[in-house]
Amino acid sequence: MGLGMQLALACDIRVAADDAYFGVPVAKLGLMVDHWTLRRLAAAVGIGTARLMVLTAEILSSEDAWRVGLTQVRGGVDAAEVIAARVVELAPLSIAGSKLGLNLVERVVDDATYDEAFRTAWGSEDLAEGQRAFAERRAPRFSGR
Repeated sequence: MGLGMQLALACDIRVAADDAYFGVPVAKLGLMVDHWTLRRLAAAVGIGTARLMVLTAEILSSEDAWRVGLTQVRGGVDAAEVIAARVVELAPLSIAGSKLGLNLVERVVDDATYDEAFRTAWGSEDLAEGQRAFAERRAPRFSGR
């Protein structure tokens, strides 16, 4: 969830245990994530599922994450170690160059309108209300300001 999801999106290959959950519940707190996170999420799960997750605060189970392509390997730390061991045996320059190429595929030009909305959300009364509600363990009351 939240920052954990951003960390997962930063990974080249995602391994998830059966009890893992994935979400971007920012609308519950009155804030927004950066454009990079949205691009990575949409690239990982498709624009429809990304919209569902961000606009409704939908949480994906490990099974759902596997089904939509957010995770590539099922398992725990042992499975992740097997993948890592395979990667370190390969040509480093080839891996580095391929990562650069894959990152170019995801590149989208930033939109000034989105950047303004991002700044507005992060400076909003709704963000303060979301944080207060979270700390007080109550439902937030957003005003759109």
